[in-house]
Amino acid sequence: MNRIHDFLENHFAPWAVRLAGQRHLAAIRDGFISFMPFLIIGSLFIIIQDFPAPGWQEMQAKLFGQGFNQFIILPKRATYDIMSLYVVAFIAYKLAQSYKLDALSVAALGLASFVLVSPISITVEVGGVSQTVNRVITVGGWYGTNGVLVAIIMAILVTEMFNFFVKRNIVIRMPEGVPPAVSRAFSALLPGFCIVVVMLMVRLLFLSTPFGNVHEFVYKIVSIPMQRMVANNVWGAIGTVFSISMLWSVGLNGGTIVNGIMRPFWVPLQEANLAAIEAGKLPPNIITEQFFDLVWIGGAGATLAVVILLLIRSRSTQYRELAKVSLLPGLFNINEPIMFGLPVVLNPLNMIPLVLGPVAITVINYYAMAWGLVAKPTGVVLPWTTPPIIQGFLITGSISGAILQVVDVLVVMLIWYPFIKISDARRASEEEGS
Repeated sequence: MNRIHDFLENHFAPWAVRLAGQRHLAAIRDGFISFMPFLIIGSLFIIIQDFPAPGWQEMQAKLFGQGFNQFIILPKRATYDIMSLYVVAFIAYKLAQSYKLDALSVAALGLASFVLVSPISITVEVGGVSQTVNRVITVGGWYGTNGVLVAIIMAILVTEMFNFFVKRNIVIRMPEGVPPAVSRAFSALLPGFCIVVVMLMVRLLFLSTPFGNVHEFVYKIVSIPMQRMVANNVWGAIGTVFSISMLWSVGLNGGTIVNGIMRPFWVPLQEANLAAIEAGKLPPNIITEQFFDLVWIGGAGATLAVVILLLIRSRSTQYRELAKVSLLPGLFNINEPIMFGLPVVLNPLNMIPLVLGPVAITVINYYAMAWGLVAKPTGVVLPWTTPPIIQGFLITGSISGAILQVVDVLVVMLIWYPFIKISDARRASEEEGS
């Protein structure tokens, strides 16, 4: 146990800290976190449009008219369906802040660059004849979830180019006394012009290839293979929860690190599920970010089960009091009291069930959905503090999701029981001897 503890503290933890602080990963993570409220807002209106109750659609049409269904979904169009525009601006802004650049100018250049490399035409069918409409920024498609990877690349590329010019003083300097806002605007002129020229060249380059644009290239060469190999299968899901749990075992918020890396590959899967629901079909994908929300019952590690176990089985007065303090936060998926109070962090004994519990219920949940026993995630994004059981119902749009979370809690309790029994016996003996 001491060797494991030393390895975690001296080797794994420092590496994980460096990874969490890596400038570009941090910007991607923070950019998505900044956009998360918009996703939640859009999701609330999706729930209103398609609440999982019999006769809900008919009641909406009767009360508000036939067009209400499409009217109430407009906030989703203004959030999900132009997600890439938000993402490129937010990530560029956060990365520019880390370099101490003019973040607003960089974010605007990132947005402009994304549009420059993206299609601005659409083909529609009118009277059985295909017509191409130019100068159109579409709602959905490459401007939605499918363009997220290119948005990330553009945000990083534009910021790095801007930083190159500024750090080498290749900018237009205004005389003293010029208002700061005017000075900043002119300092962005030369790097901005060069960035726009480069993006035009990128567009021209891809127009001469079979792909037609950079989105098609990235989607086919990177996104689809990553979804198949890592993001949308049981092994990728196991690897995700294993990594998050391991990072939490050394006190790092594994979700913010791993989700920041994986989210660009989950988002299109989530959008495909939403599109299927809108079309009256069953969601095609099991693995979305919401699938993992079902796993993290009480927070990372599914630690609400540990709190319940301590409440009903602990002999130690300290553990019972800890469980009472941790119960209310745990019901809202806040796990710090139990993680640091038990402790779980940097505790080799408790690290084992911390990893095994989420892995076990990930496998259970995946195959329960794959075999049709439980409904798949609809793609709706909920606040992470949504209490379990309610969360399971809303994520899947079915009571089966709520029942699944109850089963998950019982499974995690069984995995944790022998470890809690050992720790509780030691702590109770210490209390009786003191």
